[in-house]
Amino acid sequence: MARSRTMALVFVLFVSALLVSACGGTGAEQTLIRTYFQAARVNDRVSLGNIAMFAWSTQEQGAVSRPNVESVSEEQRRPLLMMDLNQALSDARETEEVFTQEKIAYQDENFDAINRVLEAEQAEEDVRRADEEVQEAWTDWRNRTIEHSRTVSDALAELSSEQNEAELSMFDPNNPLDLTQYNGELVTKEVQVTARVDREGNETEETMTVLLQMAILSQDGGGEPLEGRWVIRNIS
Repeated sequence: MARSRTMALVFVLFVSALLVSACGGTGAEQTLIRTYFQAARVNDRVSLGNIAMFAWSTQEQGAVSRPNVESVSEEQRRPLLMMDLNQALSDARETEEVFTQEKIAYQDENFDAINRVLEAEQAEEDVRRADEEVQEAWTDWRNRTIEHSRTVSDALAELSSEQNEAELSMFDPNNPLDLTQYNGELVTKEVQVTARVDREGNETEETMTVLLQMAILSQDGGGEPLEGRWVIRNIS
């Protein structure tokens, strides 16, 4: 409960800072990036976890100060397909369940022969001639079991990866969303930044590229799209 209140407070303060900065004309990109590197300098993991998907190590990469935005690229967009991928996962699981019931029925009908086949295989012996057909069939059932399992696993991994791209941008402790009920767009842009980087007392001015991204969600039923907030996806 305490963590939820803390994260909610961080979220509100961060959004407020962006709004104030935008009104002041300094730019939301610069505010976000400065907030990120300030949090990194003091190892504020709560703040970092709410605004970035990328971890900057001050010990390994240096302490960054005075980051200034030099340029911002045009936005790039690609589809977000959580709803479609969730349906694909559901279909894969349903197909696997039908297959499993068919496999169980075959196993029940050939229980003794399958056991003899398994015992022969474990002993590395040839099966009886009468059981050869069962061995061939059971091998096929086992191979297809692996294939169905892999299909479900791959579909789950694709869905999880797509959700991960949208999750932080859409995070709102007061209005949690089931992302599997949405498709939409993932918007990205590159921000060129110059900053002072201190590594063990040696300070240099460096240029880096900060990749920002934002999710915009929509449902098949229509309605207004849900626009997330910009978060830091990567720094190079």
